[in-house]
Amino acid sequence: MVQQDNWDTLERVKVREGVTRRVFSGKNSMLALNEIMPEAGPAQHSHSHEQLLVIMKGQAEFVLGDKILYLKEGDVLFVPPDIPHSLKVIGDEPVLNLDVFSPIREDYLLEK
Repeated sequence: MVQQDNWDTLERVKVREGVTRRVFSGKNSMLALNEIMPEAGPAQHSHSHEQLLVIMKGQAEFVLGDKILYLKEGDVLFVPPDIPHSLKVIGDEPVLNLDVFSPIREDYLLEK
């Protein structure tokens, strides 16, 4: 089965104040495009999914376990399952980041 869409037409879901997300999913993997405003506070969390993260725009401080990483446009990162992590915008420009999850995040599908 072929699925096709465009980020501009996918529904933006408000995750929390200053954070929106758009999701595109197959059966075993998922893309999530997040827009994070500078005023949005970091929300530490963990999950059982593998996560690949790409910074498409902006700069961020990313806390991964006990490490603090500084990410900029074009940087990619692997987030192992069950490791606490958070992202905080650095500067005045929003961060646009693309996440790939495997397996899919069922909780993201329920947000719609």
